[in-house]
Amino acid sequence: MTYSAFKYCPFCGEELPQNHMMKFCPFCGKKSSLNDKIALEFAQHEVIKEKTLSKNVDQEQKIKNEIYMRDDTLLLQHMDDEYYSIILKYTADRMNLIKILEKILVRSAFAVRLAVDNMPSLIIYKAKREDIVNLHIAFVKGQASVSIIPGAFNNNPSLKELFPMFDKLNIQMRKDIEGLPMELWIGDQITNVFPIKYGESKKGILVITNKNIYIIYKYAVMTEFRWLVISYTLLLKVVKENKSLEFIYKNNKVERIEFITNRELVEAFEAIEHIV
Repeated sequence: MTYSAFKYCPFCGEELPQNHMMKFCPFCGKKSSLNDKIALEFAQHEVIKEKTLSKNVDQEQKIKNEIYMRDDTLLLQHMDDEYYSIILKYTADRMNLIKILEKILVRSAFAVRLAVDNMPSLIIYKAKREDIVNLHIAFVKGQASVSIIPGAFNNNPSLKELFPMFDKLNIQMRKDIEGLPMELWIGDQITNVFPIKYGESKKGILVITNKNIYIIYKYAVMTEFRWLVISYTLLLKVVKENKSLEFIYKNNKVERIEFITNRELVEAFEAIEHIV
């Protein structure tokens, strides 16, 4: 019997050339005769079964390493307060956001530009719930990361109030966080802090909250830390790979961070998974 009767080699599983009279596999070199028919058919069945199981395992592993974000509307369903405020944390395209906000905010173009240029900033103060929903849509359209805060709030909290784990952070990390604007954290519940690498920055901090992901970084030529804030509403999914996390935006933009240890990678991934 020739191998042309089989789609896959019964021994190594490789796909075989069809319509060729071959008595051996061109990949593993094993051969058979007509007397091997029953054994070979059984062997090929096992090979195909093994390939199928392997494919299923790979797919399951891929699912375990990816977190898909919830629909935006779900994040606004439990807004029961009468008034809400919005703190603008970050946007990569300031001009685009300014153009969008100038059309919907009842204030001067100068005031809008001033708020955007001075991020993080309190851009909406005690607006009605129905207005907040429409404003949130505008911020998402402008690729802006924000924090929506119900009712009255403390606009001058201490870092220990904002960071439950602050005293447990190393001294350098505490100093780095102290040098950042307080408005950056207001309105969020901070759950985790990790040392990371981002881009060319060998020194960075990842802060995970219930509303945003904060990437704090400083390149060698910089004198101060900068920040990138990613609202969950802007993301399609988060992918865990090797010692890194990739943040995949709905507009296909990708941000990538690296962790010092695999344990911290797993903890960060699980923290985000728990939140969303």
